[in-house]
Amino acid sequence: MNKKITLLLLCCMIPFLTACSKAIDILLQEEEDVTTTTLTEETNTDVKKPENKALSASFSPTDLFSTTLFKDDPALLQFARKVEKQVAQFEQHFEIPYTGKLDFEDFEVQLNDLNNLITFVDPYTAGYFLNYEWTAWETDNGYSVELSIHYLTDAKKEQKVDQYVEAFADQHMTKNMSDFDRAKVINDYVVQLATYTEQGSTEGQTVFELINEETAVCQAYALLTYRLLIASDLDAKYVYGYSEDQLHAWNLVSVDGDWYHLDTTWNDVDPSEPYTISYEYFLVNDEKLSQDHLWISENYFAATSNDYDFMHDMWYANTVDHVIYYNSMNDSTVYSYDLTTDENKQIAATACYYLVTYNEAIYCSDYDNAGYLTKVNIEDGSEEVLFEDEVLNLHIQDGSLYFETLDGSMHQQNL
Repeated sequence: MNKKITLLLLCCMIPFLTACSKAIDILLQEEEDVTTTTLTEETNTDVKKPENKALSASFSPTDLFSTTLFKDDPALLQFARKVEKQVAQFEQHFEIPYTGKLDFEDFEVQLNDLNNLITFVDPYTAGYFLNYEWTAWETDNGYSVELSIHYLTDAKKEQKVDQYVEAFADQHMTKNMSDFDRAKVINDYVVQLATYTEQGSTEGQTVFELINEETAVCQAYALLTYRLLIASDLDAKYVYGYSEDQLHAWNLVSVDGDWYHLDTTWNDVDPSEPYTISYEYFLVNDEKLSQDHLWISENYFAATSNDYDFMHDMWYANTVDHVIYYNSMNDSTVYSYDLTTDENKQIAATACYYLVTYNEAIYCSDYDNAGYLTKVNIEDGSEEVLFEDEVLNLHIQDGSLYFETLDGSMHQQNL
């Protein structure tokens, strides 16, 4: 009779939830305090730059799952594939054999890390997990594992996600678009769609919550980005590692044959600034991203190109007809970058935040002038103050400019 080994484990949600949220909660409180005090007293453009997400020295790639395990033990990969196939069908109870060379102690470690095992088979499927229980016992040629899985989503919801992704590609992608254009459209779309929070129906974990409630944490940001990139005929990967001393998730995307990192979560600067887009983490190479992200490089393609480094200075960016208007993180003044000619020029020497463009003019909160609503003429850089109060969250809708003041009230100005 075979020796029976029975262990039971309750595995909580994929850890990206706490990974992306705890540090953010502290960050938002700090930014809120700064915004309501410092900026109203005096101009200080530094407070609105992206926070440093560098890791402490206590974090190591050895804390993460390595696909070397699959190379050393192909049976473990086959086990993960069989599990993923059942998960993709939302099976709640099933049994899978393992016939590899791991002893039970090492195999137990992998069972406790089941989410990461199937992430490298299909990252989107891994995002279905809520929690699971497992029981394992010894067989003649290995172990048999019985799994009971609870899901964050279901087949009906995922059918809606599939339809959403297909509709996005039909609406936003054309055959003559470059890889760069496709990646930028997706970055901008996800950043504008999502509000960072763990307070949604699935605590920010699922793509269904993101498209239905427009709220998410980094897992859902990266999973939706992954789905949209693939649907837009771009090769893409889902990456997980660390940032801000927390587990984190982002993407790799292939643009014109070169791989780049894309972190839509960190390009979505602050939940309190729903119209703000940053490109600091758009098409980034390994060298730059490693300054504040940590991952196991052997699991993924190398990203070595610096072709799009010019994008990483862009802050409060708004694109009109292949021209990006933005506030520079380097000198906190407003520039334009023409994507067709690669011409980059300064428009005005003013700190132009929350900027939007309309009819050859930029409208923004001028933090060289107490955050007053200011109109900047694109042609000659001339400025005109339109509203003598600190304003934020500017956006254009149906020919009207909308903006908020610090008391939370919304204002409208016809253009």
